[in-house]
Amino acid sequence: MASVPAPTGLDKTTAKLWRDTQRALREQATWQDTDAPLLEAYVSSVATARRCRRDAEAEPYVTGSKGQMVSHPGVRMAAEAERDAAKLAEALLLTPHARRRHDIRPARRDGPLLEAI
Repeated sequence: MASVPAPTGLDKTTAKLWRDTQRALREQATWQDTDAPLLEAYVSSVATARRCRRDAEAEPYVTGSKGQMVSHPGVRMAAEAERDAAKLAEALLLTPHARRRHDIRPARRDGPLLEAI
C-alpha cells in the first residue's frame, strides 16, 4: 500500500514527522488512509508547539497591555498545542499507554518518531 503524501505547505521538519509517523503506524498495522486528517492535525500541533516554544525562548517576556512584563504568549500557546498533540497521539495509538490499551506491539522501539513525542 502506497503512503499518503504529506499535505502541501509543511516545512521539511514537519513533513519528515508526517512520513516517520505514518511509517510507524503502518509498521504497527494501525494506519488507514482515512487517518490522514488526524495525522495532519497531529503534525500541525507538534509544529505549532515547536514554533511557539522557539519564539518564547527568543523573547521570554513581553510588555503587557498595561506596560507590565508578562510571559510570552507562545508559552501558553505551546502548552495548548502540546496537549492537543498528546491527545491526537493517543487517538492515533502512538503512545505506549494507547498501544498497551489496544494490545499493540510496536515493530521497533527506537527511531526518529520517539524524538518528536
